[in-house]
Amino acid sequence: MSRPQRVVLTGKPLFLGALASLLALGCAMVLVNGLTFSPWTTIVLTVVIGAVPAFILAGIFGLPLALLLEPIRNQWLHVAAFGGLGCVLGLGLMALTASDGRILDPGYMASAALMLGASMTVGRLSVWRLARTDDDGGRPACESRPPAVAR
Repeated sequence: MSRPQRVVLTGKPLFLGALASLLALGCAMVLVNGLTFSPWTTIVLTVVIGAVPAFILAGIFGLPLALLLEPIRNQWLHVAAFGGLGCVLGLGLMALTASDGRILDPGYMASAALMLGASMTVGRLSVWRLARTDDDGGRPACESRPPAVAR
């Protein structure tokens, strides 16, 4: 009887995925801001200012999501789940910025959700090959082969 295989996303790929997401968000901010700042200034400011919150959010939300998705072998579902998490985080962060009872523009909230969702999707896609596929015994799936059947 074979054991179910799982996808394991450990600390290093999670860190690299958060960094890739942050860089993707910086590139999206360049597109949104236009020529207000130089493109490199926008990317560097996004990475420097957003590094601590990005890694905190990766630890708070990304790691539990990766643990929940371990039994699911299809990595495309992982990518979609991380993108959906980014959209939810974008909507939540924009709702938190609403102050004084003002109503946020739905287009603004949707663009923030799409930017964070797309950046988290890019981050998860960037660590596709770093995610380890294991069986329940901890050995890589490529090493575990079913026994040969004698004829």
